[in-house]
Amino acid sequence: MQSMKLSLLGLAAIMAATAACAQTNAVPTNTDAAVFKSADTNLDGQVSRDEFSGHVKKSTFARVDSNNDGTITLAEWKAVDRTPEAENNFAAMDKNRNGRISYPEFSDTADWKSALNDSFKSLDRDRDSHLAPSEMTGRPMFKLLSVSF
Repeated sequence: MQSMKLSLLGLAAIMAATAACAQTNAVPTNTDAAVFKSADTNLDGQVSRDEFSGHVKKSTFARVDSNNDGTITLAEWKAVDRTPEAENNFAAMDKNRNGRISYPEFSDTADWKSALNDSFKSLDRDRDSHLAPSEMTGRPMFKLLSVSF
């Protein structure tokens, strides 16, 4: 298997997130509040690890699926993976070999090869296994989601 890191897109509103989480007490923005609200799917006022993971994967998939047809084509993939290994990386995710990456194929790969757990841990400052609005606001959200092939 190829050993390379592929930086994917992060949360929808935090595309320019830096590689390290800054520990600041900045004022939350409207975008931060919208991202938190979108990630808090059970509306309990906090974001669990599963909610975080699901939100990141769905947001990333939606960004890569530029024509919103529910699948990622090789052309769409190459728009984010500009490495010489782009076609091999695409093929590794296209488990059914139909020339398109479905959300389940994408999600399975992200579950297996991403840094989502580390990203969640870096945000969870109080280590309670949930993210409060203050842990997701006013600063770069998390290390860019990386998938190794």
